[in-house]
Amino acid sequence: MKKNPNKSARSKGNKAEALLQRQLEEQGYEVRRTHLSAYPDIIAWSKDELLLIEVKSRTDQPSALSKVKSVFKASAKTLNNVPNWAQVLCYVYISGHWVAFQYVDGIISQIQSIVTEETYG
Repeated sequence: MKKNPNKSARSKGNKAEALLQRQLEEQGYEVRRTHLSAYPDIIAWSKDELLLIEVKSRTDQPSALSKVKSVFKASAKTLNNVPNWAQVLCYVYISGHWVAFQYVDGIISQIQSIVTEETYG
């Protein structure tokens, strides 16, 4: 019997979300995961930061990041009332490390990840 690719992708996504949640908590953030594939996947905050994070897990393919950035940009545009001090981010778990992007005024830029690299096996 064939594996359901959507179930497999959801499982990889859940593992990546759980890993990022744990890593953010270790960095001192308060973290909540949203449910039912709501956007963003993770909301994290500290006394001076609010992070709205979409989380993706991808295989290392040349087109993977460009597709993620396109989907992230479309999703970020759906947010209506974001505080101007909040950061709208996308974290992509790929080949055992995080690649981070930020959405600002319709532009996606790669940024330095605030969490360490680690595999989740």
